Amino acid sequence: MRMKKITVDSMPEAVAKVRQEFGDEAVILHSRPVKVRRWFGLKSVDRLEVYAGIDDAPPRKKERTPPAEPVKPAQPKEVKTFEVPDKKPNVLPASVPAPFQSVSAALKTQEVNERVEEELMNRFMEKWYAEKGSRPEVSILEACIGEWLEDRHPRAEAATSRMVQLVGQTGVGKTTTLAKLGAREMLRRKKSIAFFTTDTFRMGAVDQLNTYASIMEAPVHVIYDQADYREAVAQSRAHDYVLIDSAGRNFLHEQTVEEAQRLLPAGEPIKTVLVLSLTAKYKDMKEVAEKFLPYISNEVIITKTDETTSFGALLNIIDEFSLRVSFVTTGQEVPEDIEPADNKWLAAKIAGGALGEK
Repeated sequence: MRMKKITVDSMPEAVAKVRQEFGDEAVILHSRPVKVRRWFGLKSVDRLEVYAGIDDAPPRKKERTPPAEPVKPAQPKEVKTFEVPDKKPNVLPASVPAPFQSVSAALKTQEVNERVEEELMNRFMEKWYAEKGSRPEVSILEACIGEWLEDRHPRAEAATSRMVQLVGQTGVGKTTTLAKLGAREMLRRKKSIAFFTTDTFRMGAVDQLNTYASIMEAPVHVIYDQADYREAVAQSRAHDYVLIDSAGRNFLHEQTVEEAQRLLPAGEPIKTVLVLSLTAKYKDMKEVAEKFLPYISNEVIITKTDETTSFGALLNIIDEFSLRVSFVTTGQEVPEDIEPADNKWLAAKIAGGALGEK
């Protein structure tokens, strides 16, 4: 297949140029809007970048057959008509090179949203053409995801508060994650920790946190109202960090979110971080994120990455909410199974998951 990239003002112009270059059998493989600099770089204009190609394989010659005996036309019969189903959106033509087909299908399987998929496919196609397919698809895709993350996913910021609260839907692993964060600060940075919990609804939640805290020799304060909060804050002034476990309730309801936030004492600088499980359906993750967005910082912790092979939700969360993934959990062990979510790790994990490689 011969391929060419052209930059034009509109799709009709692209079609005309492609037909002039390749003929009527040409296929437009992909297109995207681009900015082109003019006037010595002082002005930019909107253009359209188009990839087109044609299959150069020679057509098969048809064998000539002797003319058949004339046949009398049969009586017309009732012809059944069938509706031709519409083509599925965003399905690449069959003439597109196999690597593009496999990567596009993999991103769809990972449930990456259409906007992110298009951006990643544009990057992938450019790299693949430039390198002439010299690297495996997973390596090129990892590089593309890494570049996308560098553009969209800011690096970790310095801690803005000594008090950090984890919030999220029931069952995402907030208490275990809180224990991992506390143990990490104590063991690696030699910081003193105090735990607060407002999770008085879930049976055994306080006992679970007490078990972890006793191993770390850290105090636990159970919070029922703002008076308890103020007292606990006063008793924890000497600790480097206060880690707060929020109530395990159904946060899909706006009222529940508002009630949970009302419990926090006024005037105390508390950093609120959303916790989402990668094993949940993205539709549910998105709804929870939308409910908490007014109350949280720009950070999210992703749990249970070891329990799934689908990582598209990571990219969707970053794309749709401009959230930074600060940590990911990779198992149940405390404190081992938690890692800072740097872009290189994320790119490798997502590309490997998409193309079936670990």
